Amino acid sequence: MDRSQFELLAPGGDLESIKAAIVAGADAIYCGLDRFNARNRAENLSLENLNEVIEVAHQHDCKIFLTLNIIILENEIPAITRLLKELVSTKVDGVIVQDIGLAYILKHHFPELDVHASTQLNTHNEGQILFMNKLGVSRVNLSRELNITEIKRLAQFGLNHNVLMEVFVHGSYCIGFSGLCYMSSARNGASGNRGRCSQPCRDQYQTTDVGSDYPLNMKDNSAFGDLKELADAGVYSLKVEGRIKKAHYVYTVVDNWRKQIDAYCEGSDLLTDTSELYTVFNRDFSDGYLQGEISRNMYINHPRDNASRHFVKIYGVTAEADIKKVQQDLFDKKTDIMRMVEEKTKNLMSDVQSSPAISLKAGGVDTIPKLTPHVAQDDNARLSVLISNKADIEKVESDNVDCYFELPNALAYSLKEMVDVFQSNSTLIPWFPAVLIDKDYDAAVEFIDEVKPKLIVTNNMGIGYLAAEKGVAWIAGPQFNTVNSYALKCLKEEFNCSGAFISNEITRLQMRRIVRPDEFQLLHSIYHPNGLLTSRQCLFQQTSGCKKMKINKGCLPRCEKHTSIINFNESSYIIDKQKGSHNTLYGNNHFYNPNVVEELPELFTGFMVDLRDIETMTKANAPKEELVAMFNDLISHKENAKQALDSNIIGTVNNQYIKGL
Repeated sequence: MDRSQFELLAPGGDLESIKAAIVAGADAIYCGLDRFNARNRAENLSLENLNEVIEVAHQHDCKIFLTLNIIILENEIPAITRLLKELVSTKVDGVIVQDIGLAYILKHHFPELDVHASTQLNTHNEGQILFMNKLGVSRVNLSRELNITEIKRLAQFGLNHNVLMEVFVHGSYCIGFSGLCYMSSARNGASGNRGRCSQPCRDQYQTTDVGSDYPLNMKDNSAFGDLKELADAGVYSLKVEGRIKKAHYVYTVVDNWRKQIDAYCEGSDLLTDTSELYTVFNRDFSDGYLQGEISRNMYINHPRDNASRHFVKIYGVTAEADIKKVQQDLFDKKTDIMRMVEEKTKNLMSDVQSSPAISLKAGGVDTIPKLTPHVAQDDNARLSVLISNKADIEKVESDNVDCYFELPNALAYSLKEMVDVFQSNSTLIPWFPAVLIDKDYDAAVEFIDEVKPKLIVTNNMGIGYLAAEKGVAWIAGPQFNTVNSYALKCLKEEFNCSGAFISNEITRLQMRRIVRPDEFQLLHSIYHPNGLLTSRQCLFQQTSGCKKMKINKGCLPRCEKHTSIINFNESSYIIDKQKGSHNTLYGNNHFYNPNVVEELPELFTGFMVDLRDIETMTKANAPKEELVAMFNDLISHKENAKQALDSNIIGTVNNQYIKGL
């Protein structure tokens, strides 16, 4: 084996961590500037020292990738364009992005920059890889929830399309699919899609029925013993998480992985000693997703550093004096690591020549073309309604309402049933979920081929790519996280998209600057259960309980449960599992935003209400057919329509529209 088969990709949250990664043997480092990256809590770099960092890294055969992996607001487009203009004059090895509007700008105006797809894009099927590839992306970071078999399928597909696969191999697990978590955003406006996640999943909650105080808290990911399987799968980049971790952590993890990769490439036995990995910060380790063993063993009832607990358990000590001795020894080891890293890195930057100021004339474009505002039309907006129960079809179907019917995540299990539903109800519009993995993605392909829908709505980019290739009109759903005009331009021009939902994370002021393309639908959801995260994990094992130790093949299609958790700020969350769907965490109340209809009448061509049977504390006194009529009156600007809705819908929230991003 050759070392060039792999890239060991390390985190660089500050200059000291970057230096530690270099001396530990990283092949590449991902780091951010003080803006536009998904780790605002990291110290990050300034433009002034970026060139020096790149120079010293290149002297040690190490690449530097810059993280621009957040969604970009409309008013930030000029600033990020100026930044890209500056980056073109550097020797940065690539940029990592989440926002498809930014990817479009890079493709068309800054093709010199190599582009990687962030984990925030939640890539888990072939269609998504093709979507990214069309935007010029050379590699994608795959969803952390995938197992080895699923990774291998995508890695081999990627190799056939010149797209490399990147997999997280060490560091924090998120409880929810990346990019689809709005928990922190809904709670305090600190969106994970803007790099400001306040980690409410790590909070303490009132003790659950099964005795857990931290029911959403997962162990850390470690694939240290899985290198051979990752190699056999065809994975190229092995990524360590940790841009808010300190230099001694980065050095220790990267150094251990460097030795593991070298042992594999030299044909030696893989290392099994993980004591150094347990010495630095950890929440204990699991490779449950990678091995397809999604179980309660992936949780830990403590969110902070597990190192001392680990060694107390390993040494089997119980006396207080012995425990303190273990803790002191651990402290001393960490101190020794810090001193050693400081010694190894102290002269690293000394030989680097002071880099000239970054030139603004070295490449790229000075400005990108200004988009022409859409000419307002007098046409009334159209109402759409989302349902998932066949019994509701007759209640909401009418000539002046578009009826979306949600397809399940476990589409392979219920494909025939779903095909029958749509073939029997030709006016229904399929609504594809954000997550369609492996056979469920295959089932989505088969569904489109059999039903031949005239229009679909999809929250999965892979299905959008598929629809465009098959000539099916499609609308990008709310979980595309669309917040700027260039994302809309990208969708229309690159993928023949017919329309898109604007994200529910942004305010009226952040929406009103968005330019809607001509002959393009722009929609907004104004009433829905407030989905905060979607998880491949079982959220009931640590809350209300489940007899099964781990998720099996029947859980996704058959399980149907409902419970709630309460944190110590008295905020409660609802956990809901519908048959065929992944576990979802919802806010305590429905989101309800009638104000946007009056405040932005010229921007939107349609508004959606979500009437799926998701139980929250919100109470709707009127039956569904009457609610539909009331919402139709609202968007038609009929007198007293809002008052009628307000009196029939009790207990709602609207904080994301107020706080924004």
